[in-house]
Amino acid sequence: MPLDARAGLKHIVLLPNYMEAEKMLKETLDNLARSRLAKSCVHIVLAMEAREGPAGREKAERIMAEKKHLFADIFATYHPQNLPGEVAGKSSNTQWAFREALRRYGASLSKRDLSRVFLTVADADTLLHPQYLSALTYQGLLMDKEERSWTIWQPPVLLVRNIFSVPALTRTSSHAALIFELATLASQHIFPAFAYSSYSMTLALASHPEVDGWDVDVIAEDHHMYCKCYFAALWELSHAKKEHEKQVGDGNEIQLVPQVKVQAVFCPAVSYLVESTEGYTASLFARFQQARRHTQGIVELGYVFLQWFRLSSSIGFMKVPWRTHFSISMIAAKMHTIHVIAVAQYDGVQNMEELFVVFSLPGLNLPLEKVHQMCLLHRDPVPAGRFAYWIWHGGFSELFQELSSSWSGMNGAEQALLAAISQISGIMLLYALTCAMVVADMVEGTYYTNADSKAPITSAMHINPVAERQEEDEPETPKEQGPPSRLEMPGLPEGRRSWLWRTGLFLYVYADTMLSGYPACCCWGMVPGMLAGWSLLRRGTDFEYIVAMKPE
Repeated sequence: MPLDARAGLKHIVLLPNYMEAEKMLKETLDNLARSRLAKSCVHIVLAMEAREGPAGREKAERIMAEKKHLFADIFATYHPQNLPGEVAGKSSNTQWAFREALRRYGASLSKRDLSRVFLTVADADTLLHPQYLSALTYQGLLMDKEERSWTIWQPPVLLVRNIFSVPALTRTSSHAALIFELATLASQHIFPAFAYSSYSMTLALASHPEVDGWDVDVIAEDHHMYCKCYFAALWELSHAKKEHEKQVGDGNEIQLVPQVKVQAVFCPAVSYLVESTEGYTASLFARFQQARRHTQGIVELGYVFLQWFRLSSSIGFMKVPWRTHFSISMIAAKMHTIHVIAVAQYDGVQNMEELFVVFSLPGLNLPLEKVHQMCLLHRDPVPAGRFAYWIWHGGFSELFQELSSSWSGMNGAEQALLAAISQISGIMLLYALTCAMVVADMVEGTYYTNADSKAPITSAMHINPVAERQEEDEPETPKEQGPPSRLEMPGLPEGRRSWLWRTGLFLYVYADTMLSGYPACCCWGMVPGMLAGWSLLRRGTDFEYIVAMKPE
């Protein structure tokens, strides 16, 4: 990108962390240093927690001393504990780091266009793509100031760094998150994409009077920040509409239409899945604790309805355009899908399977006792032992013969419905194939060999893209070779795999989905969701924040 086009550009990267390994934090900084913008305009904020004590400060000092030459600036903040009205966690830590960054850079920021200052929030284990900041800059500067100020940028977050070493139940949740996030980023015609885990926005948005940074009393900081920004734009228009009505007498010229959007940057960010160094069972328990924290996000559904009610009451329900009502309802519907439907579907689908097989398929003449045993086997959270015993004693052969003889007696609609409920439909095959393709490309290093950033030109401003490697003001940094330098998939060498390996990976993912799909819904959805609802009723957002375990 031409130097005059990026004049006044600044990137501030906030890395909230607590009790994270020093080695992992250094890897995260080494990865950020791979950006060609690192030395010129990337400023790192190590958002530490003061409750780590002197060991945390010493760790931060060592990291900064070792990595300060890689960036335009790097400093650490120490979020005090037990501040009034705060919930310990990522959101309150991020807000403290945000305030400290404003204090440190306040003098220079007062002379800048705040829409050209980009804030990126990333988890301590997240490796942003080396071209992410460049692609973000390019997309942002293609927009006009108004559009840029109301945009949140989101990379696809892939939980794959240790995907082959975690339990199958944990790995299955990674597949689900991958499909969900890619789908929402690829198409936002009905349901909007939310900020998730690691995301970026302009300082103009983060410091907007209706936003004022991150709230300190929430747990699901990413989804909450998106909703907060979304309603901030509507509140600004609401105040302008009321003021216009006072002065002119007619506020119809100002329409309350959504301004905030999530813009996908298809440069993946990779993170770890929860994994304990103490073994298989400890890893499952750590994943359950993480699920408990995630399901606390159900409170955001109430936040959306509260803001919707307040906005409608402020200016009148009928004065809010139906387009805006529909947009808000889709946000609420997506929240409901994530935190309610996903929790309730486990038991509902399991019961529906049994009822459908027994009562709805006259051509499937299986004994009621056998059907019940099949359903119990399928929903067993730890099915491997019983499944092997059942196959060894001829259960599969007997079942296959009975199903084959009755399949021909069904009509097409019955066959399609049974296939969908039984997880053998084309949808499940497509689901597994998509996940396998993404994981395979990550293992082979495809995302890092074809790293040129592209953005759709949708605004009046046009910038001719210039390959960053052609810039003469910065020397070329030689790329290290060999597995030790590969941070994205530790221990796995890059390179093209055979079709046999790819087929095996597909079967591996498909087996995860078939055998662990419903148990994962139970362990990471239904049970934590019910506990989260009960906890919120009893204690509100007073929740102990437990950091997810990472492999060493």
